[in-house]
Amino acid sequence: MGKMPPSVSNGFQCTCDGFNLWHWIKVQKTLADSAVQGVILGIALAFPLLVIATMNIVLGGMTTISIGLTTGCVIGVIPLAGWKLGLLESLNLSLIVGLAVDYVVHLAEGYHLSPKEDRLGRLHDMLEHVGVSVVSGATTTLGASMFMLFAKIKFFMQFGIFMLCTIGFSLVFSLGLFTTMLGIMGPQGRTGSLVVIYHWLIGRNKVDVDCDRCESKGFHSPKHARMCSKAVGPSHGGYENEGETTFDTETRYPSYLPPADYP
Repeated sequence: MGKMPPSVSNGFQCTCDGFNLWHWIKVQKTLADSAVQGVILGIALAFPLLVIATMNIVLGGMTTISIGLTTGCVIGVIPLAGWKLGLLESLNLSLIVGLAVDYVVHLAEGYHLSPKEDRLGRLHDMLEHVGVSVVSGATTTLGASMFMLFAKIKFFMQFGIFMLCTIGFSLVFSLGLFTTMLGIMGPQGRTGSLVVIYHWLIGRNKVDVDCDRCESKGFHSPKHARMCSKAVGPSHGGYENEGETTFDTETRYPSYLPPADYP
């Protein structure tokens, strides 16, 4: 009111008792803000959780991209269907990220658990072991949402459309875009692995071998292994080889604690 002419600058706004329009505008704004905040917060939390679940930053980033695209396409359905962002739409939008993450996270986990080192081998194992389950789960969910399209209550009808669009877009982006990205630039070997970052933080090198008796680190260098092998006789799990005692192939570390002055 401060920007109004001086003659009406001290005025105030009011509504009738039957329907308070200003209150409803405030409710609409709160619903819109809550929907946007819910989507942003869901995607923001999905990335670190997916990185931890897959133990790979690259794989977690690709998974988050698929979830974000699915969410964006479902949000685009609202104006295309002629709806406005009201109470029902706000409630359904809060469920999108949770539903969109379902299929792509299973594919990402299948890629991560593959014993292969190359991306094409991992991709083959992922589709062979997880792809069929993803398609089967999406088919049953899509079939269930189809029946909700014929509901007489508006909420159930809209929820069925949201379910149908969310599962459909999620299936397309997970089996289409996500699989294509993995085939082109999926992580190979230990690329993007959190294990590599952890080893770098604790000072472990690629050539280090596991050991539970060396300086309480759980690993040591090959030079340390050779020095340790010379101090172990046949009675401690080693064997003689040209005058030099080496590790037993089964234990891989001496069966006794080295002396205090051992380097």
